[in-house]
Amino acid sequence: MSDWRAAVRALPRERTWLLPALHVIQHELRWIPADALAEVASHLRVPISEAYGVATGYPEFRLAEPAMRTVRVCTGVSCRTRGGLDLLKTLRAIAGGDVTLEPYDCAFNCSVAPVVEVDGACHGRVGRNELERVLSAPPRPTLSPSGSEGSARPPLPSGERGGVRGGSYAEILRHAESIAHPGLTLILAVGSCSLAVGAAETLAALHEEVVRRSWSARVVTAGCGGLCWAAPVVTIVSPDGESRLLPHATANRIPALLDAAAADRIEPNPSVGDFLGHQRRELTARCGLIDPEDVADAIRRGGYAALDDALAGRDPLAVIETVKAAGLRGRGGAYFAAAVKWEGARTSSGEPKYLIVNAEEGEPGIFKDRHLMEGDPHRLLEGALLAAFASGASRIIVYIHGEAHLSAQRMAHAVEDARRWGLVGDRILASDFSVEVEIRRGAGGFVLGEETALMESLEGRRAMPRPKPPFPTEAGLFGKPTVINNVETLFAVPLIVTHGAEWWTALGHGHGTKCFGLSGHVARPGLVEVEMGATLRDLLERIGGGAGGGGVTEAGALKGAVLGGPSGIVVPPRDFDEPLMPGGGVNPGTGGIVAIDETVSVRD
Repeated sequence: MSDWRAAVRALPRERTWLLPALHVIQHELRWIPADALAEVASHLRVPISEAYGVATGYPEFRLAEPAMRTVRVCTGVSCRTRGGLDLLKTLRAIAGGDVTLEPYDCAFNCSVAPVVEVDGACHGRVGRNELERVLSAPPRPTLSPSGSEGSARPPLPSGERGGVRGGSYAEILRHAESIAHPGLTLILAVGSCSLAVGAAETLAALHEEVVRRSWSARVVTAGCGGLCWAAPVVTIVSPDGESRLLPHATANRIPALLDAAAADRIEPNPSVGDFLGHQRRELTARCGLIDPEDVADAIRRGGYAALDDALAGRDPLAVIETVKAAGLRGRGGAYFAAAVKWEGARTSSGEPKYLIVNAEEGEPGIFKDRHLMEGDPHRLLEGALLAAFASGASRIIVYIHGEAHLSAQRMAHAVEDARRWGLVGDRILASDFSVEVEIRRGAGGFVLGEETALMESLEGRRAMPRPKPPFPTEAGLFGKPTVINNVETLFAVPLIVTHGAEWWTALGHGHGTKCFGLSGHVARPGLVEVEMGATLRDLLERIGGGAGGGGVTEAGALKGAVLGGPSGIVVPPRDFDEPLMPGGGVNPGTGGIVAIDETVSVRD
């Protein structure tokens, strides 16, 4: 019996495991043969026709055997603007017979477009003259789960409670502080974006230089702080807490950059100042600084304090009222009041109740949620736990897009560590609140951003929207009351619970802050966070540096901006000064902004 057969037969014989079973087969064989699909259908007791319908509904699954090598070229909206179609045309001419060449909807690495994936390794900022090099490049070094060799998870707090280690928040905080690592620290921002432009090589160079120089320094990995245009980025934190940021820290530049740092010759980068200086970083405050795979680091920086306060108060309705007073609206594009969903599920009959974290983000040109999960997974987990407490949910399912491998890895690691520390599972933080958390993966397809299609997928059916009513809060997943919240929405919840509703409503004309992914023809693409009501001119020119650094005020510099992905709108320059507000003249949508210049066909 091959590995995939053993893995499939180990799954419960329930339809809901159909999508995970298909993932197992494709991961093992690189495609899904007809006989394997039949075995899965038989084991899970699903009609073969329906199993086929599910398998063909996801663009990431292959039902034909690929060649020895697989090369995929992103043709999403951001990569199209940066020459992705030209790369595909050139590759069709030079790729050999041992290559399966595939265009795909989006690599969701829009900030380092154009993107080419070779045998699973993503390469960003690829020029046509670099294709031969990319095709012949050796496999890229991989990162260990914690980002560097020899590192280990923080030790558990002492004591054991009901088989789950940990205790009160005060005990956990004291333990997290006791294992802090003072001293010189070199932080490498490792996100999907930076991995595509050499972050793994930079990490190896950092370790080599620290050893060569006999420095007493720690090298750690964080998520991307949003400066994708400057990736790879290294932040040097001195023992006294002072930090210096080194942009464009490619492996070959590491020795010179560390020489300059040691001699205190690092000059502030004006572009970095312009990029960060015009933002209001609340949700993203820890991204790029926190180790996403160190729960103790999150706790030392305030993680799970809001959850502890809520559980100490023992009043889920207080959490609902606080978030309702803040007027938090969902950041997935619809801007529906988050607390209203929680209230509806709480008052609906039926158990268990579910909370689904919609981390599907399947629309080309949208990548903000991946950065948030990669950079600060514990903030998302804390927000989900607060939402579950408020809505009465006892099951949390984090549904992550099939292309978002680093997000899924870091979220799974965060859930496991939170469970080890008593932050997930039974009687969380010595309270009466218990909840289980599960990670599920999608396999592509924009329709999964629609919440009822996502539930169909989780139930093992073809991802098709359901008619409403009934609404998910009444009859959702498996017919039970279900809350579905977007990643960015849940990121805001711990901050609102901590600082109060008035703090949030004082920002962004009462709407708080909003994250945007900048890409396309802009000098500084990346993840940004601003107060709601900012304009496209603020984002594209003041933060993004304009088209090639020229500024959007130049005649003909930009033809417009695609706002909200393919299902959004194309905004002409005459509307660049309109405030981005829900229900306003220019709606912020899901948070993707692709700048397009005169070389781009709007119709295309």
